[in-house]
Amino acid sequence: MNFKFLSRKFPLRDYYFYVPRLCLGSMGFWPQNTARPDAVNIGVWINFIILTIGVFTEIHAGCTVLRSDLALALDTLCPAGTSAVTLLKMALIYYYRRDLAFVLRRMEELVYERYVPPNAVKKHIIRAHAVTAARLNFIPFVMGFITCTSYNLKPLLMSLLLYLQGQEPMWKLPFNMTMPSFVLSAPYFPLTYLFTAYTGYITIFMYGGCDAFYFEFCSNISALLKLLQEDLKSMLNIGDDKLTLTKAEAEILEWRLERFINRHNAIIDLTRYFQQRYSIITLAHFVSAGIVIGASIFDLMMFTGFGIVIYIGYTLAVLGQLFIYCYGGSMVSESSVRLATVAFGCNWYACNPKLRRYILMIISRSQRPINLSVPFFSPSLPTFASILQTSASIIALASSLK
Repeated sequence: MNFKFLSRKFPLRDYYFYVPRLCLGSMGFWPQNTARPDAVNIGVWINFIILTIGVFTEIHAGCTVLRSDLALALDTLCPAGTSAVTLLKMALIYYYRRDLAFVLRRMEELVYERYVPPNAVKKHIIRAHAVTAARLNFIPFVMGFITCTSYNLKPLLMSLLLYLQGQEPMWKLPFNMTMPSFVLSAPYFPLTYLFTAYTGYITIFMYGGCDAFYFEFCSNISALLKLLQEDLKSMLNIGDDKLTLTKAEAEILEWRLERFINRHNAIIDLTRYFQQRYSIITLAHFVSAGIVIGASIFDLMMFTGFGIVIYIGYTLAVLGQLFIYCYGGSMVSESSVRLATVAFGCNWYACNPKLRRYILMIISRSQRPINLSVPFFSPSLPTFASILQTSASIIALASSLK
């Protein structure tokens, strides 16, 4: 993996959806992997089948011990729930692959090819958002990767400790799964171990890729809205401090405002198009994350030693993924509302009545924020703060009852 994308010296065009392309592409789910969207990708189906087997065997194992050992059941069902939501994300990403490929093409056209002349200020805006997206997307992926690796190494480290203490090692799988007895003994056990470990990495790469795709989209939409703000400032300051514009200036401004409104409409339409295809993924992510956080808090109270380290990492990874969803939603809504403030603060009073109606139309439309809402809520930083507050209350309650 080339970590140069974390710096500001990486080529600007190469930043474009770098982390989601890395994660989803490694699993065969990148929407632009094939020239023909309907082409069969063997890797997609292999990974989907492997994770399906892992999800059902893990859920069965958790439900089997639910009554007898609650801590073990939650230890099993917690990653199983994450894997189940990942399975849903895999299915939806593959189902909407043609639509998402269109989103990628259209977004790249808007950001890099059309409407963006070589301008130092605009390049700085695009690069700042690209670097932020790459860094923030990489953090939850790394945290999830470390958590999955901790799960995979935990049985090996426990067996090594037992061996060093002169005791008989206890060989267990990284994740609790219901497996036939013959695959849990030699010579098949190493293959079963690798199979189980690989299901965890499928979850991490798909989870990280889907979440990074969402945030990258939000970051680019926010950058486009800020580019519109810069365009609006340059357009409406055409008359400097003059109280009226000449006929030629008014005609030029009218032409530029019409192009501006078309660009604004294109951004709104693209956001709605993406929202309709990602709403189920977003809703499923928040529901599963809430369940996982609750289960992880309970496990933190029950486990000691290395188990606490794993669940602390697990909880931080889930919170990190929730944060990029909420931060992305806030970036889009705040940038869209800011457009109305910029329009009102410019020299609109120098325009004729027809141009003022154009500007009033821009202000009216910008006062209603663009958001990526899903049923029941919209991802935003206030939503994330509410989740943290609720989690802290649960931790305080659990500590008092311990």
